[in-house]
Amino acid sequence: MNAAITLDMAAHFALRVATVRDSVPLPELEAAVAELGQCRQYDAERWYLGATGSRRTVARDLVRTEEEREVCEGCPVRDRCLSLAVLTGDTDNSIHGGLLPVQQRDVEAALRRPGNAVLLRLPSRVASVEQPRAA
Repeated sequence: MNAAITLDMAAHFALRVATVRDSVPLPELEAAVAELGQCRQYDAERWYLGATGSRRTVARDLVRTEEEREVCEGCPVRDRCLSLAVLTGDTDNSIHGGLLPVQQRDVEAALRRPGNAVLLRLPSRVASVEQPRAA
């Protein structure tokens, strides 16, 4: 298993994140992941990786995380979990949506890439309330 993902894969995941971003308010996103995520059946620490930066740590994490990533494969809120991490910037040290932190940051970079049709627009942490129109 290699930690790198291709530009095409990053763009593919970026499109999935943008779709979730544009259709689910952040509070609902957080609630869905917390309530429906397959990972909730396990100890939360299982999805957190070692210190960043060390080649040895990255190699160890790649081997260790295969089981966790398999859990993500069948999760009903996989895209929402990845979207939540990317949109809130929580891509430092844990698996989200089956992707390692470095892969999540690749997706975030794809969202920010100039000329990309799905440019990143960070959502508000407060649900927007539709304002009545003035008559």
